[in-house]
Amino acid sequence: MSVLVITVFVVVLFSKLLNDSYSEKAEQQKIDGIESQCQWLAWQVVGVDFLIDDSSNSISNQTNELAASLHGRIIVVKSNYKIVKDTMTDYQDKFYISDELLKVMKGNKQRIVSEVGNNVEIMIPIVNKGNRKKKVLGSVIATIPKSDIVAVSNEMKQQRNMLVVAFIICGMSAGALLSYWLTKDYRKIQKDLDFISSGHEDETISVVGCTEVKNMVTAMNEILAKAQVLENSRQEFVSNVSHELKTPMTSMKVLADSLLQQGETVPAELYREFMNDIVAEIDRENVIISDLLSLVKLDKKAAKLEISSVNINELLEMIMKRLKPIAGQRNIELILESFRPVTAEIDEVKLTLALSNLIENAIKYNQDDGWVRVSLNADHKYFYVKVADSGVGIPEDCQGQVFERFYRVDKARSRETGGTGLGLAITKNAVLVHNGEIKLYSKEGEGTTFTVRIPLKYQA
Repeated sequence: MSVLVITVFVVVLFSKLLNDSYSEKAEQQKIDGIESQCQWLAWQVVGVDFLIDDSSNSISNQTNELAASLHGRIIVVKSNYKIVKDTMTDYQDKFYISDELLKVMKGNKQRIVSEVGNNVEIMIPIVNKGNRKKKVLGSVIATIPKSDIVAVSNEMKQQRNMLVVAFIICGMSAGALLSYWLTKDYRKIQKDLDFISSGHEDETISVVGCTEVKNMVTAMNEILAKAQVLENSRQEFVSNVSHELKTPMTSMKVLADSLLQQGETVPAELYREFMNDIVAEIDRENVIISDLLSLVKLDKKAAKLEISSVNINELLEMIMKRLKPIAGQRNIELILESFRPVTAEIDEVKLTLALSNLIENAIKYNQDDGWVRVSLNADHKYFYVKVADSGVGIPEDCQGQVFERFYRVDKARSRETGGTGLGLAITKNAVLVHNGEIKLYSKEGEGTTFTVRIPLKYQA
């Protein structure tokens, strides 16, 4: 619509400017034509020595005919300002003088065009062409209606208006056709989007149109694919949560039913063993729920951080000290390398949880008598924590999924170590809420390295 309005405006403006230019030229050509006719009459008058009413020539009749053809009046004046011919009145032999006539008689002007009321007056000198020095012998004055002069302009204006209307109609038709042709791809895309929004989320948009449209459709399909992956992940997450929470509940129910079926004859040792198993399942349930709550709290959109300035060197020393007993059970060496003092603006609780998960995983999924090396470094903008181990490593086809909720590389082994499959998901979220980044480098059988990069200054 805006393109159509601009087009109409440009057409009207261009046609007006063109019309004004040509109207002015047409009016000038009309005046030049009248001047030529008056000049011809002037030569005829000189030829008969101003004896216009002499019966021996027909100049008087020619003058009348010229005035009639111009729908106006012609006056012939001699150099003594005496009227020798007036086609409209009987002013012959009378005198006529004006400022314009004086200028013409003195030879100051070759032509004077002026408006007199509703008429246009054209005044030219009568000169003797025979002599080298031209002498003004008189003047021819033609007075014609202004309407005759502007008639050409009016006719051109009407033609312009007709052309403008024709251009607008053609432009609107062409615009409608062009709009229909240009939007056909978008209508197809809209149809596909309507189909997808009606519940067919697993469908994609057909790639059609020019390069720009194809790029847009490809980007939209990528968004739809990510949304579908997110939906599948959500469904899988709900399924995994249900399974993880149901398993301890089922175990506790089986243990409790076993105790009830045996009645009062349950031996004290068996009773104690069953109760220990129930307590272990309750602890396991509690760990899952705590991890889920931590994951929810670390959601980037909803997380509320308690930012403070923290000494990262001391923070890592505290984490290593707390995990040293776990590493000692398998004779795993914990090594901390601090290349420089680092102080950063972080949420100490959330980042401690993230780094603890990384170091604890490095201990759990390590070889006996292995090592875990934690290094800390920084530049002018970020600090870097690297956690490397001599463990079992992560298969290449699993490395892109280890940060997903409830994902385990080796499910049986993870359950033996007490993992819920949420640790790395919690770690990644904790790093992301600090506007940081976490990367994984691993080779199966040769260990794993996690690198965390976090800004020294927190920016919300």
